[in-house]
Amino acid sequence: MSFDKKLKELRHKNEMTQKYVAACINVARSTIAGYETKSRQPSHEKLTALANLFHVSVDYLIEDNTIEFEPARGLACHPEELALLKRYHNLSLRSKQSLMEYMELLELRDKN
Repeated sequence: MSFDKKLKELRHKNEMTQKYVAACINVARSTIAGYETKSRQPSHEKLTALANLFHVSVDYLIEDNTIEFEPARGLACHPEELALLKRYHNLSLRSKQSLMEYMELLELRDKN
């Protein structure tokens, strides 16, 4: 998938408007629209800001193929844990936050 499509997909997945993304990385909304239509390319600084905003790597944004989540080398995971990590990786930022809040509630319940 190309940069323009990944940016648009990430923005929609995280329920962000072009205006919001633009404000976060200090550019005009039309600049984000240009990134999403291939008429503009971000500078290294803006590319880094976009990666930070969406919690992805710069490599993910610029590589033309989708990188599947892989645990760190040497990390032994039970198959269910690996499946959970892969599913977490694909969630929007808002969903990740909701999941973390829910997990805190589960941990409190288990302590009692």
